[in-house]
Amino acid sequence: MDILFLILIGLAAGTLGSLLGLGGGFLVVPALIFLKDMDAKQASGTAIAVIVPTMIVALWRRGAQGHIDFGIAWQIAIGAVVGAFVGSWLAGYLPAIVIRRTFAVVLVGLAALLFFKK
Repeated sequence: MDILFLILIGLAAGTLGSLLGLGGGFLVVPALIFLKDMDAKQASGTAIAVIVPTMIVALWRRGAQGHIDFGIAWQIAIGAVVGAFVGSWLAGYLPAIVIRRTFAVVLVGLAALLFFKK
């Protein structure tokens, strides 16, 4: 049952992540923290491993549908790659509680921005 439940979390994360452009980590990280009792460092690292194959498939499908502006995407990707390096480095030094709380603040802040945008 545990494996099936994790697969269902993955299904939800993949579906919502590729539909909404979120990567799925917004669902995987809290699920691993609450349901598998992982600390935030391990949960976020595991979510990254889950997101890579998910995003490869989403990139292929969304690209085939013409829903990607590659001219903008590559420019953002440059900063994102540098940011991934910095974030991964920081994860090695910050306490798990700081990572968990930062994740929560970012989610709430982005939700508020999206909710109140006209």
